[in-house]
Amino acid sequence: MTWMCLLGPSPGGARAIALHGHCPVALVPPGTAVPPEVAAHAERVVFCPITDHDAARAAVDRLVAELGPPRLVVSFTEFAQEVCARIATELGLPSVTPEAAARARDKATMRALLAGTPYAWPYAAGTPREVAAAVRAEPDGVRWIVKPNDGAGSAGVTALESYADLDRWLAEAAAGVAGETTVETTARAAADGGDRDTGRYIVEHAAHGPEFSVEAVSADGAHTILAVTAKQTTGSPGFVETGHVVPAPLTEADAARLRDATRCVLDRLGIRYGASHTELRLDPVHGPVVIETHTRVGGDCIPELVELATGQDQYERAIAALLGTAPALSPAPAAPAAAIGFVVPPGPGTLTALSVTPVPGILRWDFDRTPGRDLTRLRSSEDRVGYVIALGPTPADAAETVAKAVAGVHLQTAPSVHQE
Repeated sequence: MTWMCLLGPSPGGARAIALHGHCPVALVPPGTAVPPEVAAHAERVVFCPITDHDAARAAVDRLVAELGPPRLVVSFTEFAQEVCARIATELGLPSVTPEAAARARDKATMRALLAGTPYAWPYAAGTPREVAAAVRAEPDGVRWIVKPNDGAGSAGVTALESYADLDRWLAEAAAGVAGETTVETTARAAADGGDRDTGRYIVEHAAHGPEFSVEAVSADGAHTILAVTAKQTTGSPGFVETGHVVPAPLTEADAARLRDATRCVLDRLGIRYGASHTELRLDPVHGPVVIETHTRVGGDCIPELVELATGQDQYERAIAALLGTAPALSPAPAAPAAAIGFVVPPGPGTLTALSVTPVPGILRWDFDRTPGRDLTRLRSSEDRVGYVIALGPTPADAAETVAKAVAGVHLQTAPSVHQE
């Protein structure tokens, strides 16, 4: 049997491995539900902590003793990237290097490596006190964005419009609950004097202009751009993503600038193999500003949008790149454009009823929260209620369809016993 080890229960990853004629063996964190698509393709599922190198390596070694060497060790899961890269490299298999995977997770390192390029941007990194010193070194009213140095999913992202915003954020960070503000939090932070060890952050000047992501696959250092995705967010202060459209409605000149910036950051970080997802803003003065990059596909069903609109499966292309073979699929787009829109909670409470007004052109609805579940205020991607995907003859048409669909969702809530 020729097999590949897949760290994380990724349906797209399992399918891509099977498309290339290999048997996926999935390593899944204990207590995690295994999606039916993974179970359908996987030769077996092994439960182990995939973010623990020693535990994951021991599981792989047991499989090697039984099945022989794997053809690849891959992961499309955010927090397993470094472990996966280490194990693949230790086994002499094609992979992004552990160092490159670590650099991609470290936002400050990424920005340092962009120094001297057209995509450099003012930033500071360190403890809350250190980033606060950088903010106070400039006049009150300069707009900054602060976030955890290794965060994901918009968690902990906050706009600082003034020194007063900075003081509030410092109180939250000192209490270990950045993104929340309560009387108890502020009192606790004041008592600590802001000295609690709450991790590392980056803070940078706020860029202006629309936000995009670039979906790519790299093979031996050559980067193939599959699509540029337009993104919608809640805006300041949290910038939680609320929708995506593929392809992004851009001029070819602007799309080329985003592609060039993406290739630059991938080269600077040393990302030579596999899938990547790079987020940028197109600032009207500075040009492309790199927000972050990941050695994996994007979340929020972005790979599905890419496949619907371009016919290219990023998971399958990534496996082909690692194998050094041609893609297993011929591009067959479902429509010229695809879009996703997210339903956000109206506020904290228990969801008591959910109804949807029918809208033509919808491909799929999916809800993570159903009646009886608690809702929170919107602080990260994890707090969203559900989503809708639609196709269209143009990006504008697809985006308009999902906007109408999201507007037609009616949520009823009641106070929750766990209300914030």
